[in-house]
Amino acid sequence: MVMLIIKWTGTWLCLIGIALTSFNIYPLNIFLSLIGSALWTLAAFYTRDKPLFLVEAVAVIFYISGVIAYLWR
Repeated sequence: MVMLIIKWTGTWLCLIGIALTSFNIYPLNIFLSLIGSALWTLAAFYTRDKPLFLVEAVAVIFYISGVIAYLWR
C-alpha cells in the first residue's frame, strides 16, 4: 500500500511538473519534478526495477543541477 502511494504521488508530481514546464512556470516546475522523480527512484529501488531506477536517478541528478543553477544566480 505504501509503495502504491509513493508511485501515485510521484506520478502526479511529475505530471504537474511537466504541465508547469509547458507553461514556463519556473522554478516550481523543477522542484515538483525533482520530488516526483525522487519518489519514483525510491519506488524503483525497492522494487528492484533497474531500468526505471537508472532513468529516474539520472533525472534527479539533472533536476538537482537545475536547482543548484537556480540558487546560484
